[in-house]
Amino acid sequence: MPQTIIGNWLKQLTRSVETRDLDAHMRLVSERVQIYGLPGGQIIGYEQWKKRRHTEFSQAQLLALDYRLLNIKTITGRRLGFHVEEIMQACNGMRVFVDKDIILELEADEHWRVVEETIHHWKVEQAQKIS
Repeated sequence: MPQTIIGNWLKQLTRSVETRDLDAHMRLVSERVQIYGLPGGQIIGYEQWKKRRHTEFSQAQLLALDYRLLNIKTITGRRLGFHVEEIMQACNGMRVFVDKDIILELEADEHWRVVEETIHHWKVEQAQKIS
């Protein structure tokens, strides 16, 4: 069951990016969300996430998200914590690999949303030129 919940949440998230559907995307994010591990110790919340995605969608910067290396770390009645590698594919061909932990919470309306992400490491890969 936890694997299914996480898998469905990740599929909905990737679908919202593919379709550039900001409303669907933000329905998967808790208004209490906190993202840790950004450069300079910056912590972002819901409004910053929404603003960032709006820019990425409206300016066609983010093409797709993909996930791999899933490892469930915590299971409780209302929370699921897991480790994952997120691959962000930019429209210019650049890819960013993000090693992070995600915590989903079953909120009062019975929807699973991300409440916390901790980024451990990221790597940027430039597009390969075809000659």
